[in-house]
Amino acid sequence: MSAKHTILVIDDELTLLRSVKDRLELENFNVLTATTAEQALSSITRFTPNLLVVDLRLPGMSGLDFCRQVRASEGPSRLAPILFLTTDRTEVSKVLGLELGGDDYMTKPFSPDEFVARVKALIRRSLMNGQDDREEETLISGELTINYPRHEARVSGSLIDLAPKEFEILYLMVKKSGRVMTRQFLMERIWGRPYENTSRVVDTHIKTLRKSLGKVQNRLITVEGFGYKWDESR
Repeated sequence: MSAKHTILVIDDELTLLRSVKDRLELENFNVLTATTAEQALSSITRFTPNLLVVDLRLPGMSGLDFCRQVRASEGPSRLAPILFLTTDRTEVSKVLGLELGGDDYMTKPFSPDEFVARVKALIRRSLMNGQDDREEETLISGELTINYPRHEARVSGSLIDLAPKEFEILYLMVKKSGRVMTRQFLMERIWGRPYENTSRVVDTHIKTLRKSLGKVQNRLITVEGFGYKWDESR
């Protein structure tokens, strides 16, 4: 990664915050820090981070509520990948974070080397997605129109409300219309992490996406035993 990317790290543990900042700066990242979600929201109105690293258990507004606000905003940071940090080892908080638009999570304490590797992987995937939108800005499938740069999807001209991950799934499936996509493929391509058989993240997003698609939802087909595909013939 030759360009210097900006990372915003939000954590109220000052020792961890300093160590993460120092390590990322050694990797040639520009690092912004905040100890509360409120401070972070102020920062992203003045800067445009390429990645957000967010502790789930922040004082005041939680990391999950911060994620909700960022994803619902109109600014460019709403599309930035989010890496959650958590001390909660239960699957519930991890899955919830991913469903709210988080891209990955790490459980404290974590290896600094693994942390840096995850950060680089998320930024690399974000850059790859940026290349995709330059290659194909608009997709049309009958009444459905997808504008990738604006992150907008419309059915018969009416804007439909999609969470960031739902939009990414829809864009990918329409772009690869007719191709069966396994849960493993979608998890690795959209979230950038291996699929776990116990995870319902993909299925939950597909279910919500179908409801949002209204009269074209029948084109999003479940292929029993394999995964999902977009069928333009329906």
